[in-house]
Amino acid sequence: MQRRWSKRRTGLVALVLAVGLIAASCADKDNKDSSSSSGGSGGDLKGKTVTMFGPEVEQEAQGLKDSFKKFEEETGITIKYSGDRSFEQQIGVRVDGGNPPDVAFFPQPGKIKDFKDDLKPLPDDTASTVKDTFNKGFVDLLTIDDKIYGVPAKADLKSLVWYSPDEFKKQGYEVPKSMEDLEALTDKMIADGKTPFCIGLGSDAATGWPFTDWVEDYMLRLKGPEVYDKWVNHELAFNSPEVTEVVNKVYDMWSKKGMVYGGVKNVASTPFADACLPLLQGKCEMHRQGNFYAANWPKGTKQGPDGQVNAFYLPTYDNKDFGRVTLTGGITAAAFADRPEVQKVLEFLASTDYSDARAPVNGFLSPNPKTDKSLYPDEITRVFADILAKADPVRFDASDQMPGEVGTAFWKAAVDITTGNQSVDAAMDSVQKSWPSS
Repeated sequence: MQRRWSKRRTGLVALVLAVGLIAASCADKDNKDSSSSSGGSGGDLKGKTVTMFGPEVEQEAQGLKDSFKKFEEETGITIKYSGDRSFEQQIGVRVDGGNPPDVAFFPQPGKIKDFKDDLKPLPDDTASTVKDTFNKGFVDLLTIDDKIYGVPAKADLKSLVWYSPDEFKKQGYEVPKSMEDLEALTDKMIADGKTPFCIGLGSDAATGWPFTDWVEDYMLRLKGPEVYDKWVNHELAFNSPEVTEVVNKVYDMWSKKGMVYGGVKNVASTPFADACLPLLQGKCEMHRQGNFYAANWPKGTKQGPDGQVNAFYLPTYDNKDFGRVTLTGGITAAAFADRPEVQKVLEFLASTDYSDARAPVNGFLSPNPKTDKSLYPDEITRVFADILAKADPVRFDASDQMPGEVGTAFWKAAVDITTGNQSVDAAMDSVQKSWPSS
């Protein structure tokens, strides 16, 4: 972990002469009245500016800015957002250089713990709103020493399977209600001469990450959220029997003859963005991938229950009682300043007003279950929102919570396993060795 120095800002101490004591006292009272005004308690915030920095760029960045337009009009606060795809590296540079943004949008919740000494915990009122509004899985991620340090601002829903409604209807296939149903369905598809899954792991330097998502989803379904949490926190080693069992389960499924379009040895060289396109030609029946894959379908592809493609929740095992376990990712807002205008921004981000304002923008899915689903721009996003609203318990992407070098080793292990360069046991030994010693 990068070493960071904590900043301690000391206020300017006013030296007041005796002859000016009364005037200074009045000024001090005015300053106290002004500084005590928080976002939720009024106060004149007109002319104030709040800087924000995050990983969203281009259309996503514009959607974030647009969602604050009414907020800016009503409060008089100016929002200045800047986005950078290399946010994870740049945020450390800015903080270490003494130039942090007022609010940062973290795609990896583990980073919030890295910056704990620099970030400000949420005000009590906003913390209560977060607890009352968001799934406990999201809240727990942001809680350090009983204080909440962030607001869930955007969600990625990963426990999804894409399919063609027309193809399912034509072949007489039904959307599976349990994992046992899904496994039986894949067997039937193979017997019918169909290929159950399209899979692609190619993603430049991050090649391999879709495999880790499969493992995380199956870890939740086979071992449950408590074991999952131990794995994330390194209380359970990568080369433990529990983890290797799950990884073997995924690999054995993929390597089954006829299961994967092009064969398991080719998934590492298949670009993630192109992986599911053969589904449109009937070359595979399903693709397990998050809601964000919606952006990769060719322009004009109708999505939703009546479309060319739709998605269903990756089901759980009937013989396991872990709830409707759901794998997620997403972005969290946290503050490096606690000025009243910054608190007002956090209060807004925690509200349904924010999620409703941003819901009409393509590519946005809110972690706020109170969001008005009718405001989403298309039917497929409403499908995602409905699945996310029913999710319980929710768990965040495991590799995104682990140290960066571990996540990278996990991606490499995925490539080594699927190409046949290493056995599951050997690959998991390698990932385990990558874990920092301190």
